[in-house]
Amino acid sequence: MVQSLEKQLDSRQLKILLTLLEQQSVTRAAEILGQSQPRVSMALRRLRKIIGDPLLVRSGAKLVPTERALEIVDPLRSAIAGIEEIINPATGFQPDAATDTFRIASADCMEAFFLPNLISSVRKAAPHTRLQIRSIDEGYDYAIALENGELDAVIGNWPSPPINLRTVHLFADKTVCLFSHYHPFAGKSQISMKDYLASEHLAPAPASNAIPGPIDGQLLAHGLKRDIRVMVPEFNLVPYVLESSNLLFTSCRQFAQHYSDLFPIAFADAPEELGQMRFYLLWHERAQGSSANLWLRDQIKSIAKSFAGGGSAGLS
Repeated sequence: MVQSLEKQLDSRQLKILLTLLEQQSVTRAAEILGQSQPRVSMALRRLRKIIGDPLLVRSGAKLVPTERALEIVDPLRSAIAGIEEIINPATGFQPDAATDTFRIASADCMEAFFLPNLISSVRKAAPHTRLQIRSIDEGYDYAIALENGELDAVIGNWPSPPINLRTVHLFADKTVCLFSHYHPFAGKSQISMKDYLASEHLAPAPASNAIPGPIDGQLLAHGLKRDIRVMVPEFNLVPYVLESSNLLFTSCRQFAQHYSDLFPIAFADAPEELGQMRFYLLWHERAQGSSANLWLRDQIKSIAKSFAGGGSAGLS
């Protein structure tokens, strides 16, 4: 089989094969490759004979990859990347002349204190680039977006980061509780778990119904659940709700410090059981060798170092 592949598969066929497996559609693959649909269909028939596997099979109205196809996708990507590097070696990213568009998804809590610094840094170093930033909301699969190249990086906070993506730990921050100046907790330096569970809470809408957020995930690990009375879709609503209510909101200290300087709200350390909030940078293996993506990751890690408990460690 190895000899057959070496003799009969060239780089053009490898690219057609990868496009077919990624798109799982002859029509879409033909559009991306700039070829006719019959020609791509003929190429698929030849690839099936060479590899000795159907590769894509019908499931209702769509095509789905076979087990063999799933096994060869990653080696195929690596092979094509290696060929492209040989033919067109990277010249390195030049930020002062670059016109790239960087697409980043971020946890909402970072909009107040982290993203403005990142935007300023990127704009100053690479003035001709563009930034598109979106939140990680319910129904948005950022892992697929990274894989498809729709995103360059994701910044978020999870008790444990996803294992199927490249990851670097950016920084850790204290978990704190925010409340109005008139709240019974005003003046406290730390809130006990007993008082925390007896309180009524304000919380962000979860990014996924199947996976709890970092706070509720930590509580669940201790067999606990808080009394969430109000959910909001955006973090920028939080200070407005807190200043005129008796609700409690849990987030990181950086977020709390930012808004306590602007609104009549205060904060105190959360119960010790909630631990710290950890922030991570994620990207896909497909972008690991990209000089532009590497430069963007360095910018993000540099901003992270400026925060309390900052500094990066992990995979790079």
